[in-house]
Amino acid sequence: MSLFMSRKKKAENMGPAEPLVRTPSQQAWLRFRKNKLAITGAGMLIVLVLFVLVGCLVTPYDPDMVDLMAIRGKPSASHWLGCDDLGRDLLTRLLFGGRISLAVGLASALLSMTLGAFIGAISGFFGGWIDSLMMQLTDLVLTIPALPLLMVMGAVFKPSPMFLVVMISALNWTKTARLVRSRFLTLRTLDYTKAARAIGAKDGRIILHHLLPNSLGAIIVTATLSVGRSIIMESTLSYLGCGINPPTASWGNMLQGAQSTMTTAPLTAIAPGAMILLTVLAFNFLGDGLDDAIDPKRSR
Repeated sequence: MSLFMSRKKKAENMGPAEPLVRTPSQQAWLRFRKNKLAITGAGMLIVLVLFVLVGCLVTPYDPDMVDLMAIRGKPSASHWLGCDDLGRDLLTRLLFGGRISLAVGLASALLSMTLGAFIGAISGFFGGWIDSLMMQLTDLVLTIPALPLLMVMGAVFKPSPMFLVVMISALNWTKTARLVRSRFLTLRTLDYTKAARAIGAKDGRIILHHLLPNSLGAIIVTATLSVGRSIIMESTLSYLGCGINPPTASWGNMLQGAQSTMTTAPLTAIAPGAMILLTVLAFNFLGDGLDDAIDPKRSR
């Protein structure tokens, strides 16, 4: 009894427990963890990336190796998903094609994010005629029909993966630019921006050290969602024969090559189509989860 009373007095002397204070990043992480779709998307992406990267190292076949004895071969112990119409191992081409498709999607999203953030930051920070000029350029790019233009460019130049990244990025930066511009128009009027000006900070330092970090969350969300769009765009161009050219494998040109074998060997179309679907779905789940986690108003 005395032990209980002493503990009670000790607890009373300590006073009420102090509330746990979390940083904005910790709060965002807690909101993200509660989003089951976002966690599912992140897990799917980890599995897909490991599947592609590790699989390319352990597969015993070359993606371009032709086996005339295994043309349109069915799944077996030696060819788990069978072979295509040239006798190439379908699983191996799926792995190497995923490496190309993922690389094009991620690189396109990164480049378009960088370009859009730069244009949006300059436009929103300086305003005036600079803002007007930048937004007119953005509106001009938005009026361009992206897919027909990319088809023409692909047919003329027979693009490499790097050239395809540049082409997709050149038409995919406008949403990021508009978002960053709107953020900068708000942030440049806040007290800490005025204080930075008052102490003599230069425009470049204010943009890089004060305004851009406070816009980074929204930029990351836009870039994450942009990866899925870039993968679909690359797959569409490759399917139409204006993207990655055979024999280099990508999920898009694998679908194109499967047109003649869809009835006799349906896995040649189902496998790359399923990979595109799962990858884009995973990036969309992750992007929506990040959006809800970073923006507290939307998470309620």
